[in-house]
Amino acid sequence: MRDFRYIGYPLFITLVSALLYQLVATYITGSIRDTLLILIRVIALFLFGMSLNKSTRRHMSVWKIVVAVVVTIFLLLYELGAFYLPYLSTVLAFFGVGGFFICMLYILCGYLFVD
Repeated sequence: MRDFRYIGYPLFITLVSALLYQLVATYITGSIRDTLLILIRVIALFLFGMSLNKSTRRHMSVWKIVVAVVVTIFLLLYELGAFYLPYLSTVLAFFGVGGFFICMLYILCGYLFVD
Protein backbone atom coordinates (compact mmCIF):
# COMPACT_ATOMS: atom_id res chain seq x y z
CA MET A 1 0.00 0.00 0.00
CA ARG A 2 2.92 2.30 0.67
CA ASP A 3 4.14 1.96 -2.92
CA PHE A 4 0.72 3.11 -4.16
CA ARG A 5 1.58 6.65 -3.04
CA TYR A 6 4.67 6.69 -5.22
CA ILE A 7 3.21 4.93 -8.25
CA GLY A 8 -0.54 5.38 -7.90
CA TYR A 9 -0.77 9.15 -7.51
CA PRO A 10 1.18 10.02 -10.68
CA LEU A 11 -0.70 7.33 -12.61
CA PHE A 12 -4.02 8.61 -11.22
CA ILE A 13 -3.14 12.18 -12.24
CA THR A 14 -2.26 10.95 -15.73
CA LEU A 15 -5.50 9.03 -16.21
CA VAL A 16 -7.77 11.71 -14.75
CA SER A 17 -6.12 14.50 -16.73
CA ALA A 18 -6.31 12.42 -19.92
CA LEU A 19 -10.01 11.73 -19.35
CA LEU A 20 -10.74 15.38 -18.54
CA TYR A 21 -8.77 16.50 -21.60
CA GLN A 22 -10.74 14.12 -23.82
CA LEU A 23 -14.09 15.22 -22.37
CA VAL A 24 -13.32 18.91 -22.91
CA ALA A 25 -12.01 18.28 -26.42
CA THR A 26 -15.11 16.28 -27.31
CA TYR A 27 -17.96 18.20 -25.72
CA ILE A 28 -16.90 21.85 -25.53
CA THR A 29 -16.91 23.97 -28.65
CA GLY A 30 -16.03 27.57 -29.39
CA SER A 31 -13.08 29.75 -28.55
CA ILE A 32 -12.97 28.70 -24.90
CA ARG A 33 -12.09 25.13 -25.87
CA ASP A 34 -8.47 25.90 -26.81
CA THR A 35 -7.97 27.89 -23.61
CA LEU A 36 -9.37 25.08 -21.46
CA LEU A 37 -7.19 22.50 -23.19
CA ILE A 38 -4.07 24.56 -22.52
CA LEU A 39 -5.09 25.06 -18.88
CA ILE A 40 -5.69 21.34 -18.44
CA ARG A 41 -2.24 20.57 -19.87
CA VAL A 42 -0.50 23.08 -17.62
CA ILE A 43 -2.34 21.97 -14.48
CA ALA A 44 -1.80 18.28 -15.31
CA LEU A 45 1.94 18.78 -15.80
CA PHE A 46 2.23 20.85 -12.65
CA LEU A 47 0.36 18.29 -10.51
CA PHE A 48 2.30 15.46 -12.12
CA GLY A 49 5.59 17.14 -11.23
CA MET A 50 4.42 17.76 -7.68
CA SER A 51 3.41 14.14 -7.25
CA LEU A 52 6.87 12.99 -8.30
CA ASN A 53 8.68 15.26 -5.85
CA LYS A 54 8.85 13.22 -2.67
CA SER A 55 11.47 14.07 -0.08
CA THR A 56 11.37 10.76 1.77
CA ARG A 57 14.10 8.16 1.48
CA ARG A 58 13.16 5.16 -0.66
CA HIS A 59 14.74 1.75 -0.95
CA MET A 60 15.81 0.28 -4.26
CA SER A 61 13.48 -2.44 -5.50
CA VAL A 62 13.98 -4.49 -8.63
CA TRP A 63 10.30 -4.83 -9.52
CA LYS A 64 9.98 -1.09 -10.16
CA ILE A 65 12.84 -1.22 -12.64
CA VAL A 66 11.40 -4.25 -14.41
CA VAL A 67 7.93 -2.70 -14.63
CA ALA A 68 9.37 0.58 -15.91
CA VAL A 69 11.42 -1.14 -18.63
CA VAL A 70 8.56 -3.43 -19.73
CA VAL A 71 6.02 -0.60 -19.89
CA THR A 72 8.46 1.66 -21.75
CA ILE A 73 9.25 -1.00 -24.35
CA PHE A 74 5.54 -1.85 -24.69
CA LEU A 75 4.54 1.78 -25.26
CA LEU A 76 7.40 2.34 -27.67
CA LEU A 77 6.51 -0.69 -29.76
CA TYR A 78 2.83 0.27 -29.68
CA GLU A 79 3.58 3.80 -30.89
CA LEU A 80 5.87 2.49 -33.61
CA GLY A 81 3.07 0.25 -34.87
CA ALA A 82 4.92 -3.01 -34.24
CA PHE A 83 1.66 -4.55 -33.00
CA TYR A 84 -2.00 -3.62 -32.78
CA LEU A 85 -4.40 -4.59 -30.02
CA PRO A 86 -7.96 -3.45 -30.80
CA TYR A 87 -9.15 -3.51 -27.18
CA LEU A 88 -6.11 -1.56 -26.00
CA SER A 89 -6.68 1.03 -28.70
CA THR A 90 -10.31 1.39 -27.61
CA VAL A 91 -9.35 1.84 -23.93
CA LEU A 92 -6.62 4.35 -24.75
CA ALA A 93 -8.98 6.28 -27.03
CA PHE A 94 -11.69 6.29 -24.32
CA PHE A 95 -9.31 7.91 -21.82
CA GLY A 96 -7.88 10.17 -24.49
CA VAL A 97 -4.39 8.82 -23.99
CA GLY A 98 -2.44 10.22 -26.92
CA GLY A 99 1.05 11.52 -27.48
CA PHE A 100 1.00 14.05 -24.64
CA PHE A 101 -0.22 11.60 -22.01
CA ILE A 102 1.98 8.81 -23.26
CA CYS A 103 4.87 11.22 -22.72
CA MET A 104 3.71 11.56 -19.14
CA LEU A 105 3.82 7.77 -18.82
CA TYR A 106 7.34 7.83 -20.23
CA ILE A 107 8.31 10.36 -17.57
CA LEU A 108 6.79 8.15 -14.89
CA CYS A 109 8.68 5.11 -16.17
CA GLY A 110 11.92 7.07 -16.24
CA TYR A 111 11.33 8.25 -12.70
CA LEU A 112 10.67 4.68 -11.55
CA PHE A 113 13.77 3.42 -13.32
CA VAL A 114 16.03 5.96 -11.61
CA ASP A 115 14.23 5.72 -8.27
